[in-house]
Amino acid sequence: MLAAAIAVQRNAHAPYSGFLVGAAVRAGSGAVYVGCNV
Repeated sequence: MLAAAIAVQRNAHAPYSGFLVGAAVRAGSGAVYVGCNV
């Protein structure tokens, strides 16, 4: 999951703070959902 969060972090957009965030969570079904700040 860490690798998934790091990979999606590349899609983040934070022009003012420069603080790029990537996140990943695993659902009870086992599916992994990722997201980033925009």
